[in-house]
Amino acid sequence: MTASLLTPLLFCLPVGLALAEPLPPPAFAEMVAGIRPDRPRLFVNADMLPGMRDYARGTAKPHLDALLKRVDGYQPGEELEINPQYAKLDEEGRMVFIRNRGNQNTCEYGVKTDGGIEASACALAWLLTGNEAYRAKAIAYLRLHVKFCQLSQHSRIMSNWYNYSRICAFAAYDWLHDTLTPAERSEILLPLLQYVAHMEKPGYQCNGGGIDTGFYGEAALRWYGGLVGYRAGVDDALAEELLTKGYRISVAMMNRRDEVSAGSGVLISTCSGYTFGAYPWASYNFLHSLRSACGIDGRRHWTHMSDYANYFNWMCIHGMDGRLYEFGWGDGNHRDNVISTGLMYTHLAQAIHFYGEEFPERARLARALMAILPERQRALQVGSFPFTAFLLTGFDETATVDQPEAILGSGELAAFFPSFGMVNMRSDFGTGATYASFKGGAKNEGHQHFDENTFIIYKHGFQALDTGTRDDVPHHLLYYPQTIAHNGILIRTENEPLARHWYPANAPRITETFFSDGGQNARLKAVNLGFEQSPYHVVSGGDATRCYAKEKCREAIRQFVYLAPDCFVVYDRVTSVQPDQQKVWLWHTQNEPVALAPGLYQAKNQEGAMLVQTLLPAAAHHEVIGGPGKEYWTNGRNWEMFDQEKRLALPGNQYGRYRLEVSPAGDGEKTRFLHVMQVGPESLAALLPTKLVQTDAQDGVELEDPVQQRRYQVLFNRDGLVAGHLKVWNAAGEMLLDQPLLQPAEPVAP
Repeated sequence: MTASLLTPLLFCLPVGLALAEPLPPPAFAEMVAGIRPDRPRLFVNADMLPGMRDYARGTAKPHLDALLKRVDGYQPGEELEINPQYAKLDEEGRMVFIRNRGNQNTCEYGVKTDGGIEASACALAWLLTGNEAYRAKAIAYLRLHVKFCQLSQHSRIMSNWYNYSRICAFAAYDWLHDTLTPAERSEILLPLLQYVAHMEKPGYQCNGGGIDTGFYGEAALRWYGGLVGYRAGVDDALAEELLTKGYRISVAMMNRRDEVSAGSGVLISTCSGYTFGAYPWASYNFLHSLRSACGIDGRRHWTHMSDYANYFNWMCIHGMDGRLYEFGWGDGNHRDNVISTGLMYTHLAQAIHFYGEEFPERARLARALMAILPERQRALQVGSFPFTAFLLTGFDETATVDQPEAILGSGELAAFFPSFGMVNMRSDFGTGATYASFKGGAKNEGHQHFDENTFIIYKHGFQALDTGTRDDVPHHLLYYPQTIAHNGILIRTENEPLARHWYPANAPRITETFFSDGGQNARLKAVNLGFEQSPYHVVSGGDATRCYAKEKCREAIRQFVYLAPDCFVVYDRVTSVQPDQQKVWLWHTQNEPVALAPGLYQAKNQEGAMLVQTLLPAAAHHEVIGGPGKEYWTNGRNWEMFDQEKRLALPGNQYGRYRLEVSPAGDGEKTRFLHVMQVGPESLAALLPTKLVQTDAQDGVELEDPVQQRRYQVLFNRDGLVAGHLKVWNAAGEMLLDQPLLQPAEPVAP
């Protein structure tokens, strides 16, 4: 790419500006003062157009060819075409659904197209080629989109869960504005602005997601509608009102994402389907629009997307079959736990475009991640926003890196994401590596479950997993998000209200009363106990006392220690209010755990296996629950998934089917659980030499790893301050490590 092309397209940062220390966001008055009086202004402006056209004829020629081929095939009609498979219009012209589709019905499902994305594709083709036929198609699709929004309002049904087509429609209008008559401007823009204003409080279901979500609902449209309508001569007062609200909430969204990321790249949620799917668009589109419309370089103010590759790197599991897997946190569907990467090439390309020059190591990491994506996904995917491919002039599609696995696999054993109290661990980034994730102390709702102080482990397959799936049957509410479905701790008491969780709008109503099976009843109340790592270990922990009902829990503290490469030590301090409130330690597996010796269980999955040894409590009771008719057993019933028989027959499914429950042999308020876990190939049948160690004040374990030629001692405070100590020796008896596990912490009061 030549300097002459870059100059009109990129804003240069002031000399010496450190993006790692972002400046405060511009005030509203500063932003408004910078709005270009001319058109286009949204995503594209007059200064950008010459270079953009050269770019489209040169570097981006394949994208231009694909765009024109798609647009040439468009045939806009004068009226919306109703999809008879799902909907019809009643006598008053309202949409009525014949049958449900998805979690909730939206008008998008009831029409063949709403016209918004097609309008932007046609308008973009016109911008790049000057072909009047494309402009005429764009106007026709804009008129269809107006009718679609009006149908949505008239029918009192949300238009779409995602705002993409409306953003595209605003962009298309902006690009065509100067070619439209005053009457055409009012005909198209006014109802779109009125729609955005109406959707602030529509009186019926809509995506009202705010700054702690993917921000792809109605609230984000205020910024785009206000920016396009500003001094357009259509309804300037309404446009300025939307602009004021839209800028305020968009800045709040970006600020919140910077706060949650905290330099780690985590994007609002630990649920991969969201963070590696729809969530990045809100950040990138806001940065693009600020630059084109107001001359503001948002990189100076927000940096969370500069760290995004780091987050993706640590959320990926390089599977035994070469595919990339996710851990399955939160509202993941667990079909096979293959990570959603269809948009990751595009998201990483945008990160490089905006931040690659200032952060070359992050750009190198992003390139390495691109190189290990499935081959068919190593290309820009911009169907929802057709213009994106022509804006990424800071990204070179031909650039590569050598030995990407070496880039990803070198470095530390773990990464910490403090906003969720999440620690992701791995022995390497190879297909035979051990991967684990522990979460204790989430401070953001973001599709979280009642799963504080739980863990997930992968070695040649998932050996400790989150279970169940999101669904439109009671399984979704009564099992899947509850603590019973995770590798955590239960404190069972009678008639405890079930913790609330979202439930699909189209799911059957639950009229019976059901109770919690010992689980947590609150989110955002756990406290992370810290994070440490060395070349030999990783440790974290959480105090989840306040996540359980005060009527049953006085203490729920977990310390989680990873001893590289394949061992884990988990210590739980659990104290109930009443002695007969049963304390239960959970381990979820795909296949049935089998007892190999007293307190020692083995379970296999795919090509791997895991051993779990209970050291405390003494004479613990073990019960295996699961298998046909009991896969998702709780509240005295098996809460089956939709179409369960077919789903569980799918090769490689990771819904989980069994769990091991460990509980003390008798009643008592106080229980201390101590477990050693080891993962390996499916032939793994013997635990490393392990010995329980107890002093007057501490519980712990000593174990030897002859392969690594190391010996470990891990001790935990039984009461009082949450603390512990770790010692590591080599085969010659030389001390390699002698240090506290974490900084001592006072237990959280119930």
